Amino acid sequence: MDFDDYQRETVRLAGPSSTAHELVPVLGLGAHVGALQLAHQRNLSESLVADTSQEIIARELGMVLRWSAMLAHLHGLAYSAIASANVAKIDRRARDLGFPGISSVPSQDVPLDISAYATLAAETDQEITAGVDPLSLSIPILGLAGEVGPLLVAEKKKYRRDGVVDDWPSFVSVELGDVLWYATAVARHAGLALEDVAMNDLARAQRSSVLSTDDSASRTAFDEGFVLTERFPRQLHLQFKERTEGGRAKVAMTLLSVTPNAFPDGPIPRGEDKVQGFAVGASLGDEVTDNSRRVDAYRYHDAIHLGFLAVLGWSPNLRALLKLKRKSNRDTDETQDGARAIFAEEGIAAILAKQATTSRHFEAVSLVPEELLDLISLVVEDLEVSVLPYRMWREAISQGFTVMRQLNDARGGYVLADLDARTLQYSKFPFSG
Repeated sequence: MDFDDYQRETVRLAGPSSTAHELVPVLGLGAHVGALQLAHQRNLSESLVADTSQEIIARELGMVLRWSAMLAHLHGLAYSAIASANVAKIDRRARDLGFPGISSVPSQDVPLDISAYATLAAETDQEITAGVDPLSLSIPILGLAGEVGPLLVAEKKKYRRDGVVDDWPSFVSVELGDVLWYATAVARHAGLALEDVAMNDLARAQRSSVLSTDDSASRTAFDEGFVLTERFPRQLHLQFKERTEGGRAKVAMTLLSVTPNAFPDGPIPRGEDKVQGFAVGASLGDEVTDNSRRVDAYRYHDAIHLGFLAVLGWSPNLRALLKLKRKSNRDTDETQDGARAIFAEEGIAAILAKQATTSRHFEAVSLVPEELLDLISLVVEDLEVSVLPYRMWREAISQGFTVMRQLNDARGGYVLADLDARTLQYSKFPFSG
């Protein structure tokens, strides 16, 4: 892939908000160079194992390339032209210092391939050592920080109108070229291929993008192919009713109707005091309080699980409450519907509830941080839901928290989870039909 193709795809996936203001990519660049330094510092202090450090370095380098490409785009600069100009610059500098320089400087009229640039840049790297040497890796990381620093300082002066650079686009082009050289050196010293770093970052951007419409992994319900008595209904209508006891608010969730209903006569006895299925008109689970000295909306946190169910078609927690575990397949019952999956979902819900207060309660899908989605992805990596894109997680989280907030504001109400439409809706009154 050449730099221009990479830049076009990066900008497309990022959407307009990432380049709505010049400071967004500039601060993004600075932030991820800082994260790169932190990862290396932890590795040097032996709080990170080498494999983990390399993984973090690869991710943060990808973000450095991403924000560099977007900053260049914001100023009408082609990333390939920046890379080509940098090759010519470092060749001249090497020769001025008495080194051989680059064997064959490519024409600046042709888009430069990412892997080709990495090969050319390596010819001027005086610090190459065999293997991953933590100390030699420090040199290009410090160099990368040193190149981003002047860009941040110049940006500050620009906004203060204090010593503004005459030709700002040219200045940005040169600085981004130097950033690219050091980013390439970091990759090389960390045992990474620059093109792999870029391609993996594009894959993450695709997975995370709010513009992504890739539902290829989500067109089939996770429980499709199982008998109806082990499948989620496609629509669930529920009531949340709040009451106060001893000065504490308690919320009960009642199942009002489902479509289709595999249990028209209620749960089916399965022996040993066990049953399968649910009863329309009965409560689901126990009454819930805020489980905290602080009064908040957590007593309505089942809306988070309903968001997962409606949008993702996944909720081990609700599958257990509805007694719809897939007992016909022992492996699925144990690994996908068992305690570990339930704990994973509850943990995700608890983390989201904490994060919501600093993210405007996820009122828009764009407010769900990518770092949070990365954590969720790690938690569910062994579960069936791991195949779904970040876009769907954003929708599930945003819809769940929107309904949770509406329930809290009204002190109860009605909720409709539609797995076909992938929507979760709130109403003060029962839904018709």
